[in-house]
Amino acid sequence: MNDRSEGACERVERLEDIPEPVPTGEFVVVDVIISSTSIVRLLEGGAEYVKPFGDPEAALQFKEQTEDALLVGEDGGGAIEGFDLSPLPSIIADADVAGRPVGIRTSNGTRAMDRIGHTDGLLVGSTVNAAAVAEELSERGTNSLIVAAGRQGEPTPEDSVGAELIQARYRANSLDEDALRERILECSTAEWLRSMGYDHEIDALLEFDSTETVPTLKDGVFIDA
Repeated sequence: MNDRSEGACERVERLEDIPEPVPTGEFVVVDVIISSTSIVRLLEGGAEYVKPFGDPEAALQFKEQTEDALLVGEDGGGAIEGFDLSPLPSIIADADVAGRPVGIRTSNGTRAMDRIGHTDGLLVGSTVNAAAVAEELSERGTNSLIVAAGRQGEPTPEDSVGAELIQARYRANSLDEDALRERILECSTAEWLRSMGYDHEIDALLEFDSTETVPTLKDGVFIDA
């Protein structure tokens, strides 16, 4: 993929660094562990659509008002009362999501989406779909901002890696991918997953560019572009 001079592709290290007022242009939200990867897997699993929520109460209302809806989410890494599933991709893989509308709320990723406030065009990026997201940005050819969501106001290595990877793919720059993988392996969130026996979740994140699924917001819900 060639560098596109028509649009600059920049990034920020945490959702709190999204400029105010929110500028025009394209946005990619990167929350590698875990909402970005979860949305990718939900769409791959056949979900009708995935609707992001910054507020758990709004998500619960959506479930009450939407036939056959499923809620996926966490708050500070823990379960949310009234929600159906954890957002861990391996748990999603075992769930019946095909054809169902899904709401998702996470501590950082969906809050970043809510902060941007767009109802159309927003992309979700992770390590697993970095090249596909970069290609979509390249085709749009306008200024774009990649938002590494971070955690509780602090940058996180895994989100920074995802954002760096997408930007490098867009600019056709080379990276030391082994070093990027090592940063993910050593991050505190990966340690948390390992402590619960979810080593396989980390392994999947290290498979860069392993899917072409690009969640794209249309009328307030994510579909596969």
